[in-house]
Amino acid sequence: MNEYEMSKSKFLKIYANIPIPLRVEIVAVIDDESLSWAACRGEIENNTKRAPKILDQLKHIGVL
Repeated sequence: MNEYEMSKSKFLKIYANIPIPLRVEIVAVIDDESLSWAACRGEIENNTKRAPKILDQLKHIGVL
């Protein structure tokens, strides 16, 4: 498993434990766009081109 896949797996485990009402909270800003937990999940699950940026930012701020 490469680093991207490990980070993706960590994110999904963390996301599963976030209370549903908090999933609308902003957790990352990518390309001047604020992303909620739910938006990040969609990007990461679909392996978009922004997904690696999101995971890197979440690592940088200590979420992952």
